[in-house]
Amino acid sequence: MSLDAEQKPESRSKGLTRREKLASGIYHSGLLATLRGVARGWELCGSAAPFLTPRPAEPRFAILCYHRVGIEGVPLYSTLEPRIFESQMQYLRRHYRVLSLTQMLEELESPASAKPAVSVTFDDGYRDLFVHAFPILRKYEIPATIFAIVDAIETEKAPWYDRIFLGLYVYSGRAITVDLDVLTEFRLENATARLVAAETIVRWLRMQPDSKRRDFCSDLSGRLLVPEAELQRRMLTWEQLRIMQAGGIACGSHTLTHPVLSQVNHEDRIRELRESREILEMRLGQPIPYFAFPFGQPADCAGVTEMDLAACGYRAALTMTAGINRQGINCYALRRVSIGEQSHLPLFAYWLNMLFLRAESSTSAPTPLSASSMEVTAVTRGEGR
Repeated sequence: MSLDAEQKPESRSKGLTRREKLASGIYHSGLLATLRGVARGWELCGSAAPFLTPRPAEPRFAILCYHRVGIEGVPLYSTLEPRIFESQMQYLRRHYRVLSLTQMLEELESPASAKPAVSVTFDDGYRDLFVHAFPILRKYEIPATIFAIVDAIETEKAPWYDRIFLGLYVYSGRAITVDLDVLTEFRLENATARLVAAETIVRWLRMQPDSKRRDFCSDLSGRLLVPEAELQRRMLTWEQLRIMQAGGIACGSHTLTHPVLSQVNHEDRIRELRESREILEMRLGQPIPYFAFPFGQPADCAGVTEMDLAACGYRAALTMTAGINRQGINCYALRRVSIGEQSHLPLFAYWLNMLFLRAESSTSAPTPLSASSMEVTAVTRGEGR
């Protein structure tokens, strides 16, 4: 099976879903603009019978998490057309304060405005960020932060979970049986089924000791005959990161190898945290004060303490716990949302506004639309990668 974009499952359908039609109506009628105004002074409380109540005059900050901007090749779990990403960045620039992470953290301590603010981040460090995202970010003067997997940047080879997605995508069989504590058969009848199978396997691996994960990946890669060339040259180079850094894009650490830190022993956990920062600082010549947890759900972060992060040189850490950041939040447990990796601008705009409007937004983030918008959508990573 080839990697032609036409054969990859589309997060876009020929017709709009019911949810997209509703969001389009709200967006194009002007109602969304009204809702943005409401969100500045009011918040939505309750679930069974929601009601509006005056909102405290306090700053609120959303952090968006992306993985790639592009539709060709690896990573197969994420596709986002550059034109859609541009429309999202244009929308953010028009309707929100757009801050760097450094600015956001400063304002969490000393607010400059109560107007909702957004920060843009990318996990992993795929090369199409340089090709597609960087020109758009510069065009709209959007500061952003890329959380890089150091070993992937060093080798220019996509990380371990991409091998699983790619291997299942090109596998010649129509079914495969894998031991996930119990023998599990996956039907591989189309591209979407192959992505779902890969997501299921990655989700299971996140719950396994790291040594078991590595052994499993090695065995499965041998069974699937992964085409190595498709994994090469998929990540940013150090030179590209330096160019982006000079253009206003910051870099943070996403570990050395992207393990599930809760499944790694303490010694290796500290090595992943400390050495990734040290190598980034050596290669880029700038301090690296921010860290993003791989996958980023609470179970993935368990066992990593604020003391660990501070001792390894970090001032803040980002999770994939969904919601808004407010004054008083633990800066080593910042919240992020993955709502951008789908193709419908009105729905993106609606979800973002609802994030700011909901009183308890930390527990009520929207569910991504498709398997391919994984963080590995929120299905496998946050979820974030």
